[in-house]
Amino acid sequence: WLIIIGFVVVILAKKFKGLKISGPKFPYQVKGRIMNSSEQALYINLQKTLGGSFIVLSKVRIEDFVEVKQAGLEKKEHWGSRNRIKSRHVDFLICDINTTKPLIAIELDGTSHRNYGRVERDNFVNNLYKDIGLKVEHISVGSNFAESALRIRGVLEQRDKN
Repeated sequence: WLIIIGFVVVILAKKFKGLKISGPKFPYQVKGRIMNSSEQALYINLQKTLGGSFIVLSKVRIEDFVEVKQAGLEKKEHWGSRNRIKSRHVDFLICDINTTKPLIAIELDGTSHRNYGRVERDNFVNNLYKDIGLKVEHISVGSNFAESALRIRGVLEQRDKN
């Protein structure tokens, strides 16, 4: 019996040689970067200018800082409103360093912001921010990011005085 078992093991080993047996593989990989060069340049300027006094967050889902009001909405209306914000994000969100309360949303506007679908999205988001009382700043790609960061710091400091 040992000879037969040994023979079967050798045949099976030859048959499955080179066949990798491993756990399930996911169809994902780590991206090389999470910000494009313009986003990174603005982030660096915001961090330098605001970092010690405010939290600078990048690519935050709108649903993470905006919630749908519960009162007066049917379930279907509630979910429809939630669906309008759950997959959208803001380029940067400046928050209070002590409470993490959102203070200013920042949109970095490139050429894609001229496309019809993007203009419609921007109008929706701008109206949303206005309705909930959150200031939004639009910064154009190619503008002076250091000056933009200083301007935003001035807006935040003015807010603190009021």
